Amino acid sequence: MLPEIFSVLIFPGLLSAIIIGLLYEGIGRKITARMQHRRGPPIYQPFFDWIKTMTKENITPKAGNSFLMTLCPIVSFAAAVSAIIFVPVTGFSIGFEGNVFVFLYFLLISVVFLAVAGFATGSPFGVIGSMREVMQIIAYELPFIISVITLGFISGFQIVAFSAFYLPFTVFGFMLGILGKLGLPPFHIPEAEQEIVEGPMTEYTGPRLGMFQLSHAALVWVLISSAVVMIFGGGNIIEFFIKSLLILIVLMFIKNVFSRAKINQAFKFYWLVVMPLVLIDLVRVLTGFMVG
Repeated sequence: MLPEIFSVLIFPGLLSAIIIGLLYEGIGRKITARMQHRRGPPIYQPFFDWIKTMTKENITPKAGNSFLMTLCPIVSFAAAVSAIIFVPVTGFSIGFEGNVFVFLYFLLISVVFLAVAGFATGSPFGVIGSMREVMQIIAYELPFIISVITLGFISGFQIVAFSAFYLPFTVFGFMLGILGKLGLPPFHIPEAEQEIVEGPMTEYTGPRLGMFQLSHAALVWVLISSAVVMIFGGGNIIEFFIKSLLILIVLMFIKNVFSRAKINQAFKFYWLVVMPLVLIDLVRVLTGFMVG
């Protein structure tokens, strides 16, 4: 019983999702700074940012819904953290046939409530950002789901350590789904700071904003961990963190190389390019036409 409680609350669960997620964001900032020939902030800066945010006041716009603005970050964070308990980072997970669908459900809930949050503010910037968020979810979610389900057909629809290198299109769709879910360039369309400030987050302050920061950090941890396990074969704890840092470096490289896409470009890319590719690997798995 105690190992299960430790796994849920400490590692790889709640506490690790917060600490390692924020640490990965700090490492990502440092990588970005180095790629731009800057010194950059220390890797522990996200912790100070979060603490400072939590000491501020919650402000509700006149047109906003206070209850929804409080509920959305809590649900988003809870869903993101809940998803990690299905990923066997250290060998323990809630494993049962079909847990991959529960995993997908929690990930979807986390990003959906981010979209709802913008509508709850009543702000034009928030509403426009949420509309873009919804469209982007529709764009990337189906290719991402197909990629995970393709792996599910091989593993009995359980999340297990698996090396998917002979399913390159599945890997491609999975990684692009991570970019979309995290809102990283070129798919940071819902934020678009130059156009709509912070999109859904424009009117958020104080602990509400702090909870969304934790939600994003938890998503970073969950998505990178799931990629290590489901795509790159997992491994012992040292191998796991080496692989996770390599994935983080790749994500930061993409972030700094590509400029922001338009929402119609993102939609066409996911549906007309990524979707047919991931379907190829799905058909390969269903027909048994695989190499490896």
